[in-house]
Amino acid sequence: MKNNKKKDVIEKYITLVEKTSKNSDRPKYFGTDVEIYRSEIHILNVIGDNEDLHISEVARKFGVTKGAVSKAIKKLEKKGLVEKITDKINNTRILVRLTDKGMKAYEAHERYHDHYDKDMVSYLSSLTEYELDILDTFLEKANAMAERHI
Repeated sequence: MKNNKKKDVIEKYITLVEKTSKNSDRPKYFGTDVEIYRSEIHILNVIGDNEDLHISEVARKFGVTKGAVSKAIKKLEKKGLVEKITDKINNTRILVRLTDKGMKAYEAHERYHDHYDKDMVSYLSSLTEYELDILDTFLEKANAMAERHI
């Protein structure tokens, strides 16, 4: 019996990964006049949640290279969603912040998740600390597995 349950969980996880992968290449507008891809909106989300980040801090939060983030930031800058400014404390470092258009996309993204994720948030809120620990461990292991498949 336990073996069937394990297979069911693995199958559901793989289905989730496939759905996420399939949806990741479809851009949305998030209340703006430009297409914004999934990776881009999540960069905007990190910048919106953290005022005046250095590009290296954005890279650290995503676990990617500074060069990869710099490239993405240039695209977002061309779309008018972010702006780069020189750090007043250390003028050799560049800070990134949302423009008004970027803030509009950030807020639309927040509303999107508020609407579509409320069932999951409610479910997670109903779990005990022990159940959350089990989920947390599962997600850590799933992320490690995903890293090996990259």
